Amino acid sequence: MRQIFAASVGAAVVLAGLASPAAAGQADGRTTGRTHVVPPGHSIQRAVDRARPGDTIRLKAGYYEGGVLVRKRLTIRGEGNKTILRPGRHDHCAKAKAPGMGICVIGRSKHPVKGVTIRNLTVHGFKGSGVHGMYTDRLTVLAVLAKKNGEYGIAEYRSTRGQFVWNWTLDNSADAGLYVGDITNAHGTEVAHNHTSGNTLGVLVRHAHHVDVHDNEITRNCVGVALVDDGQKGGQGHNKVWKNKVAKNNRSCAAHGPVPPFGGTGVLLFGGEHNTIAKNIVKDNRGRLPYSGGIVLFPGVAPEHGSARPARFNLIQANRAFRNRPYDLVNKSGSKTNRFRHNKCRTSNPRGLC
Repeated sequence: MRQIFAASVGAAVVLAGLASPAAAGQADGRTTGRTHVVPPGHSIQRAVDRARPGDTIRLKAGYYEGGVLVRKRLTIRGEGNKTILRPGRHDHCAKAKAPGMGICVIGRSKHPVKGVTIRNLTVHGFKGSGVHGMYTDRLTVLAVLAKKNGEYGIAEYRSTRGQFVWNWTLDNSADAGLYVGDITNAHGTEVAHNHTSGNTLGVLVRHAHHVDVHDNEITRNCVGVALVDDGQKGGQGHNKVWKNKVAKNNRSCAAHGPVPPFGGTGVLLFGGEHNTIAKNIVKDNRGRLPYSGGIVLFPGVAPEHGSARPARFNLIQANRAFRNRPYDLVNKSGSKTNRFRHNKCRTSNPRGLC
């Protein structure tokens, strides 16, 4: 939870769905290299180090030691939720200043790691994030279960053209299930068809532009979706949140450092501009905090020397927002430039937004 607004440095039926052919068939890329099979209990890192760019690391069902560092184009593929990475004695991500991660994909400024795919496996119980990307391009995370990690479930920083599809991010209680941040232009990074539940935030886009968040099921978090301007230069904007089901995000999360208490919010715009929130179903998000409600607009975080930027020039259109408390739509953005069009709802603050 401490990283939500801070500048970065960086059920049995449910689980069975991770290994289903339908999920596995999505976004399946061709591989041109060799395949390295790693039996349970053996070192994934050793196979990664020996592999050439374009190779596939294939993991059998069973338990493996995480802390896997990837710096080249590879595919790491398991056999669904029965392939489980958990903390062990060796944390190779610490070598890249990213300790506590399940799998970390780390590049350098102007030299991103390109074309890494991680799919059909579970990352469970890490102090940091389940999957962590820094300086990546076209990082694909597909049909991964990220559960009970200490920070984020699946996260990428300073990266472009990512794809996070058909994942389950559950009970990563300190931060967000899915996170994209710190990138001037993410070039259409896609967060789609995921299920995220039991986190502080279901999906968090912070200090980033050009991210698409669509067709996700987001439930039982403190906040469903949050677009956050954290006060850094460049702000947040030009993101799209559409066709998501955002329901019953009614957990309570206490204040922590600069992060205020949260609970009962469907979609939250904390500053930001030129974002589109469209065709979402936002229902039964109920709370008593200043940010509680269905779709809520507030100014962003004030920088150290200056005032908070308003949420402005955002389009809130064709959403169905019902049974949210205290209101279905809330505009306390600090700006009169936001447009509310053709939304179906019953209550709003101020009146007349429905």
